[in-house]
Amino acid sequence: MRTWATRSIPVLAILITASLSQWASPPLAAEREAPTRGIAGIVKDEAGHPLAGAWVTAVNTTTTSRPRETVVTDESGHYVVPDLPGLGPYEIRVRVYGYADRWIKNVSVGAVVNIEYGSQDRLGSKETAAQYPAQYWVSLLDSPSDSKVKAAGFADQRAWMGQLAMNCMLCHQLGTSITRRPKTRAEWDAVLKLAGSMDNFANLLNRDLLLDTLAGWSEKIQGGALPPESPPKPTGKEARYILSEWEVGTPFSYQHDLAAAYVWDPTIGAAPPKGAAGKWIYTGDIGWGTIYGVNTETGQVKVWDIPFVPAKKWAFQSWNVYPWKSNPHTLEVDKDGRLVILADISDEDGAGVFPVGNRDIVIFDPRTESWIPIVTKCDTHTVRIDQQGRYWLSGNIDLLCMYDPSTKTERQWKLPVEFKSIGGFLYGIDVAPDGTVWFSQPWGNTIGRYDPATDTIKQWEIPAPGFGPRRLRTDSKGNVWLPFANGHLGVYEPKTERFRFWATPGPKRQSPSSSADYHYNLFVDRTGNAGKRDTVYISGTDSDGIIAFDPETEAFVTYRVPTLGFFIRELEAFDGGIWTVYSNDPAKHVEKDPNQEAPVPRLVKLKFPR
Repeated sequence: MRTWATRSIPVLAILITASLSQWASPPLAAEREAPTRGIAGIVKDEAGHPLAGAWVTAVNTTTTSRPRETVVTDESGHYVVPDLPGLGPYEIRVRVYGYADRWIKNVSVGAVVNIEYGSQDRLGSKETAAQYPAQYWVSLLDSPSDSKVKAAGFADQRAWMGQLAMNCMLCHQLGTSITRRPKTRAEWDAVLKLAGSMDNFANLLNRDLLLDTLAGWSEKIQGGALPPESPPKPTGKEARYILSEWEVGTPFSYQHDLAAAYVWDPTIGAAPPKGAAGKWIYTGDIGWGTIYGVNTETGQVKVWDIPFVPAKKWAFQSWNVYPWKSNPHTLEVDKDGRLVILADISDEDGAGVFPVGNRDIVIFDPRTESWIPIVTKCDTHTVRIDQQGRYWLSGNIDLLCMYDPSTKTERQWKLPVEFKSIGGFLYGIDVAPDGTVWFSQPWGNTIGRYDPATDTIKQWEIPAPGFGPRRLRTDSKGNVWLPFANGHLGVYEPKTERFRFWATPGPKRQSPSSSADYHYNLFVDRTGNAGKRDTVYISGTDSDGIIAFDPETEAFVTYRVPTLGFFIRELEAFDGGIWTVYSNDPAKHVEKDPNQEAPVPRLVKLKFPR
């Protein structure tokens, strides 16, 4: 996927003998005590001046999961990659906007690696723009006129562009080198027919209108148009983080979700596998019906096939290479460290409420590597566990579901406001500390609440500027936080019964003015496990980052990932950080390293200095 120049240079590794306290303004002062476990250095430009905002990544090439650590150079150009496991050798990559990548091989822990760029390393405007996150290229995409979208049956441009974002960025980014490659109208039509999901969504959006819009975007790019804005280099708070990554799966994996910890007490992590120790994080490969486990202390990876495989295959996502077996979608950790997984485990479809397909529930206990299947009368899509241990389930049309494992009983509630077809589809769901259950209907642009005290459901339509609420979460005060498909963050405050909205950082489309980002999901750190309590962490699904929002100061901080194609969904807090996984469908949309034949999804931890 890389489209710009890189240069690999030999570097003499010099052992660090001085304390890191002798470095001026080290990026992470807390790590200064252990210099021999890290790699440090200075990055300078062609004039010998310090380069702030450069990403420095150390990749362990001796472990199958290729663990990597990334830090950002400070204002003095210094960096320290701390706490690297083993002695290496490591490969070091330096990336900074406007310069060719540098790759340095065979670097040992304890080395000093200084980088000085030359004038020949400077990139032109086109090569530099190829380093930008996908959203900067999407900012060139113009919306059809208001009259055209209304003629196509949509309320306004906000509704049509919101539906485009939800449908065209459902599985991978829009604006990557693959998707922005110029195509004629006929070529776009052929591309949309490659997958049933894309073909269906194209018709939903009015195929002619969509083809005209995409072809117009291609014509602009083919004519030499470049993004009108440039992403800023990370500085200040946006540069003060450590990014840890582990490859998980294969080039053909579709890692949809992950499970890290019990949400009500994130000090309770998922249990380690049978006979193992350490801290383990689990992911679900939806395309292959498998569960992966990663030991984040050693880099070891294990994989299990979900043992229940229905005869009927019903998934309609993009790649025909997937066998689409049990189709695991969401994973949650219960209070005992087990995994609650939503997967297709039976050909039985309880009450036939959602005959397109029917996921159920399966419990996986890693300690015994045993599985418990639970067939329900509902299709299951996203699960959240309440403080009584009950499973609240989305995934049906105009129907809320709950399963109680203690009594092995379930209930369904029909929603008072019903939609036609996909508009009534429940996706996001969460349980507030007071026991109320909140859900979203992205295509219907509504949220709803079930109140167990009164056994009633109420729904609200989302006002402008919000559109397309996906996976919502509640904070410790019961406020409901909403990620929107049109690049906004929202909150609904039950006490005041009002909505509030913020446009998230990043470029805006010129015609009409609107955000170019897409937010699949968010997570509210109710306990402060990763940092400040109730911080909202938003999936920058089209912007290669995780965006933090402080409700008290109403300030955003964008933590950018230097790998292009960082398409993410689920976020969780555990072990002092925020966890996610590359969730591209297919994985080929992720940027690969130069020595890789194909990219592999990665498990990700973002942590901050205390």
